Amino acid sequence: MELPTLVAWIGTFVGCILNLTPITMFRKIYLEEETIEIVPESMLIFNILCPSLWACYWWLQFNRFVPFLSAMLGVGLSEIFALIYLFYYAEKNVKRYLLYAFLEINLLLQFNYIFLKLIGDYNIVGSIAVIVNIINYIAPGQNIVKVIQEKNYKLIPISSTLVGASCAMSWLSFGILIRDIKTIIPNTLGLIFAIINSFIWAYFYCVRNTEKEDNEDEEDSSEV
Repeated sequence: MELPTLVAWIGTFVGCILNLTPITMFRKIYLEEETIEIVPESMLIFNILCPSLWACYWWLQFNRFVPFLSAMLGVGLSEIFALIYLFYYAEKNVKRYLLYAFLEINLLLQFNYIFLKLIGDYNIVGSIAVIVNIINYIAPGQNIVKVIQEKNYKLIPISSTLVGASCAMSWLSFGILIRDIKTIIPNTLGLIFAIINSFIWAYFYCVRNTEKEDNEDEEDSSEV
């Protein structure tokens, strides 16, 4: 097995783990341990659109089965996430949920078919995929602002952030090995954003613990 193919398989495996991270949240919601947060519909669309564009990009190239498979798995898992969310958001209305599911899957299939037929050039498709990928990274940036304002490190899901960093590192390595700039750019940015998130999480985690220790010391001294 060639090195780029091996790295692509590693990226596919890590990407699947990343896309499966919402399972924990949905389990808590199902057990009614916490309420579901409102996710902007634009974010749901971009989460599906992004891997869909990459699937088109790799489909138009020769001998790129592994990254194509990875992108398709990303599309499928993002679809499942969106449909589960819509099911809860529709207050478990089965008819409304089925309508959402039909429209979402149908539109995605039509989009891919028309996109491939009209453009058919992997360079153009790749450029569009890069732009959408960058938007997909920037969109959650509002959460970082909220973390800084509230000094609440819990708003950053550190486990998925670290997995995301590993995924970006894998595909960045793959892009470097095959010398594909369109793979290198978004994954470099993804790795940078993941590192920034990790540092912010670590900083406010330490600040929170320091403040907690100071408060405990003050309580002990007051009791004395």
